[in-house]
Amino acid sequence: MSRIAIDELWACLCPSWNATTISKAPIRLSTARKIPRCLNAPTRRAYSASGRLRLAEQPPILNPLEPTNQPLDAISSPPSDQPMRGNEQENLGRNWAQSKSKGQQPAAVGFSAESTSSLYSKMRLAARKGQHKLVREVVEFLVKERRERPSLEHYNALILANISTDPGSAWRVTDLLEEMLQSGFKLDSATCHAVLKVLAVHPDHLLRTDLLEYMRSKWIAVSEDGEHDITAGLLREGLFEQALERLDGMGIRQMVTQSWLLDMFVYMLCEAGELGEAYSIMNARHVNGELNMSRSLWHHVLEKASAANHLDATSLAWKTQVNLGYINPSSGTCLNVLSTASRGGDTSLATAVFTQLSKRGEVFKPLHYQLLIDAYLNASPPDVIRALSILTLMPAEKLQPTVWQTRSLFLCIRNSPDLTHAAFAQLRVLHEEGRGVPIAAFNALIESWIYQKNLVEALRVYKQIHTFAPQTSGAPKTLANVDTFNLLLKGCRTENPPDEAQASFLAGEMRALRVEPNSLTYDRLILVYTLASEHHARPAASAPDAGGETDGTARVKMLLDWATQHFMEMQPLGLMPRFGTVSKLATQLAKVQDSRCWDVLQLAEDAGEEKIEGWREKSKWTWANVEKAWSQSAGGKGSGPEEEGDGWGQMGAALTG
Repeated sequence: MSRIAIDELWACLCPSWNATTISKAPIRLSTARKIPRCLNAPTRRAYSASGRLRLAEQPPILNPLEPTNQPLDAISSPPSDQPMRGNEQENLGRNWAQSKSKGQQPAAVGFSAESTSSLYSKMRLAARKGQHKLVREVVEFLVKERRERPSLEHYNALILANISTDPGSAWRVTDLLEEMLQSGFKLDSATCHAVLKVLAVHPDHLLRTDLLEYMRSKWIAVSEDGEHDITAGLLREGLFEQALERLDGMGIRQMVTQSWLLDMFVYMLCEAGELGEAYSIMNARHVNGELNMSRSLWHHVLEKASAANHLDATSLAWKTQVNLGYINPSSGTCLNVLSTASRGGDTSLATAVFTQLSKRGEVFKPLHYQLLIDAYLNASPPDVIRALSILTLMPAEKLQPTVWQTRSLFLCIRNSPDLTHAAFAQLRVLHEEGRGVPIAAFNALIESWIYQKNLVEALRVYKQIHTFAPQTSGAPKTLANVDTFNLLLKGCRTENPPDEAQASFLAGEMRALRVEPNSLTYDRLILVYTLASEHHARPAASAPDAGGETDGTARVKMLLDWATQHFMEMQPLGLMPRFGTVSKLATQLAKVQDSRCWDVLQLAEDAGEEKIEGWREKSKWTWANVEKAWSQSAGGKGSGPEEEGDGWGQMGAALTG
């Protein structure tokens, strides 16, 4: 026997066959899932005996009735004047029997003076407003006092009243649907759309899915309001992709999407972090000229987008609302917007934020200038000239830039010698205009030349710094600080071979200018002299033994003397070099049989982890390397650095930057 596919087309072409056959296979509707509610609330039966709610034609469980299929929209239809049977009153009264038993009586006194048609109007209006209690009381009065026969209009009103957040719920709707089916009523379009409207407030995926399947099987079209309700329910369930598909489908069918649904989309997408989709909706509404978007919605978009650094949404909200004076964001939101503009390189937005903060008398901090500088340097192409101009404005506001304000400048020019030259030329122009050039700007240029392995250009910048110093009595001779010398000493160390002569020159400059060294200054001086001694030791070790001390050997010892001297200078100051520097110095001293290697190790051991990071874990390897170098030197092997044990000395040197 062949199988026949029963679909909508078949049902349309063969209605008689459909009526006799499909009715025998009832369509089932899943009941609502259990929704948590207060334990003191009346318990309702949310599931049928079979676990599924039958929506097809079937005899009612109670005595058969002759229902009046009156739609909810039939406002003009007069109520029935026929008396109601007792079993009908009992069946319809099941839904509120418990509430009445607890003392919740309808306001019969107020209803008695009104006509039946007026009560129906009151019932419809209360249902649309979600006044659940009033609807229940009116229906009960009509059924019990006015002897109105139960109809679809009563049930539709009771269902629609559940749009209220409390006490409305999806399981109450399920109970009402069960009563309707047991009483022989058939769900019409008004009933289905009332259920959809309730499910937009109280989501129930299973009930909605089965209801839509029932509507398709009965060829009940979903109205525009129904599409809105379905989409809102999907949003409440967090099914954003399905909701967006519904929204796109509404646009394809040229339905007018209500503003409340679009607002709901934007709010929920922003909360879920889907700023891209929220921006697409807001931008489309703005382009289409929608004028009734609330300021609260724009403010919410601005806060969420700026906090998430979403440039497009932030820029749209700022330029259409803040620039026009519609909303006035807080200082924290303005800082988030400035950060977003800085990351995205949107200089116009960053400038607009500065203008907004200036109008309210905001006191600018270094962070504000840093973000503005970053915005110009992250633009395409980077605007180094404007960034330097902003940097020179900070001293006028009594704010001294630090390395943090110039980090983006260094990252921008470090790979381009041309940009580095152009930056120095621009600093000269700004100085001639009377601007105060901060030392942090020169340090960024010096660091860029060091990164490019060009110590000569770095020293050239240093030697011209004094020409930018203020020519006033009592002013310092130069703007150079300890960070300047630390960067130059790093350049001396990274030279191949290490440039100990320039390091000595810089040490003399610091003494002459009375610049106080710090632990990093001593560390890099020690490392330059130690690495230089290692470089000079290689030809001395390979030269034939002349029976005396060669020039190379004397040079090695002199450099180690300088390194050890700087190490000892650190002790009274409570300073210690880094782990790699200590390890390298002690090992190099051991290679020339200098007993001061043990003093260096002991002082480092006394300082411990508190002053030398990593000493606790790696000190044993340092001791082993020093002992090995000492024994090899005593045996005349003279092993080079490439033959050292496990190479902790080389690794430590690499860690000392």
